[in-house]
Amino acid sequence: MRSKSAIKSAALLAAALCVVLSGCSEKTDTTSDEITKTTTVTESTETASESTDTTANSSSDTDAAESTTADKAAFDEYVAYNSLERSKADGVNLQLDFYTYEDDKLSLVCSNLCVPGKMFTEFDNGTTIYCSDELSFYRLEEDGEMVINPILFGADGLDTFITFDPFFALEAETLLWTTSDKQFIAETEVTDKEYVEDCLSGYSLEYEEGMGIHNKYTFDKETKKLLELEVTALYPDGSEQIDSIVKFSYNVDFPDPLASEEYKEFADAANDTAQCRTVRVTYAPNTDKEQTIEYNIPKGHNFYIFTDNFVTEIYTDPECSQAFVSGDTSGDLELFVPLD
Repeated sequence: MRSKSAIKSAALLAAALCVVLSGCSEKTDTTSDEITKTTTVTESTETASESTDTTANSSSDTDAAESTTADKAAFDEYVAYNSLERSKADGVNLQLDFYTYEDDKLSLVCSNLCVPGKMFTEFDNGTTIYCSDELSFYRLEEDGEMVINPILFGADGLDTFITFDPFFALEAETLLWTTSDKQFIAETEVTDKEYVEDCLSGYSLEYEEGMGIHNKYTFDKETKKLLELEVTALYPDGSEQIDSIVKFSYNVDFPDPLASEEYKEFADAANDTAQCRTVRVTYAPNTDKEQTIEYNIPKGHNFYIFTDNFVTEIYTDPECSQAFVSGDTSGDLELFVPLD
């Protein structure tokens, strides 16, 4: 697992595809009030919104409250209840709505719907990403036409991107305070430079030397489920800025990715070897980590390869000196991808 939380990894996967495909140039700007109106939530999440509104004071204000403690045992209990292993055992459908601040407004970056072994990401302009072990692809509108192309996952496989641990970086976090009223709320601090820089770089805020992060977790007391993670950047001069908010919903219906005729045609072609070409990819060539994977993808479709570094560089020679340029989409290919 990379140092960045899996939540942000999921958002980065979606955002990286978004940038590369140029299919998500516009984001939905919303105000803080609008978020609770536009986000799909369960009854528990709605309750959490009310509670969060009543406890949306700064950490210093909360420190002044008599009920505020730093109950690590309770926090650890909530963390354990929301562990990846338990979520998998429960088979919970999970929706993550990821927001960042842009121009002093909260903007929805993407909505991720996750079930064991599958992920569906949706943007407000209609672009979607579907990932599973059997079939992974993106869909976007390009020049007024629908485009569907496969996503190829590298040596670490699909689980690198759709295995979700719903926490930031617990091994680097220091518990500051907890409070237990209608909801259980905990705030932690991260000062480790690697984690802070990794979290902030590439989002709405840019890392500056000496910055830190506060993470505010809101849990439902009845179900113990995590409802919201708010990440606030701390500047060396003492000022603060919310970097991102992730809202969680549970038992959300997973969409049917093959509902349209276009999807069905793509899926049929992907499962018919006569309509496919072979893309043979060697990862980490000329190293002890070298691994070759063959992919069968429908002819006539471009593709992108993702590794744990997201959109990766692709080459046509083992020395990785000749960059691959997409052209003919009907012939077989042999490609090479270096790994860090």
